[in-house]
Amino acid sequence: MPEVSPNKFLVPVHLFAWMLGFIAIVLIGGSMSLDLTGMSSADQYVVARWGFPGLRIYLWLEGALLSAIVAAVGAHVISAGLTVSRGEQSRMFGIAYRLHRMPRQYGYIFVVLGACLVALSLTTLALLNSCRYMRLI
Repeated sequence: MPEVSPNKFLVPVHLFAWMLGFIAIVLIGGSMSLDLTGMSSADQYVVARWGFPGLRIYLWLEGALLSAIVAAVGAHVISAGLTVSRGEQSRMFGIAYRLHRMPRQYGYIFVVLGACLVALSLTTLALLNSCRYMRLI
């Protein structure tokens, strides 16, 4: 039986962290969309335990966490896009590769997409503030 090296199956740490980030965005975003309806079991638990002020704090923490993760992904995409536009080796989501066949101008597409993710995270906070019982301002 051939011996399997443990290094053969290792996933790079950065790639694993970004995969967890994308999974967290999906899970927290889905949870938040259910929580804003007011009918989720998490909402009912928080309201029964701490009342509506506790629900408000819970939803703001959930929204801030979602916005922070989306903004971090957006900042990373901006950084990778600027690296691609310089023609250097990019570490897109933990994978180091050089894009020989891709024109350097395509890096600016990544910059625009990353800026859109950062804007989306800010918009999420603004929309959360527009809910009737969530207003801070």
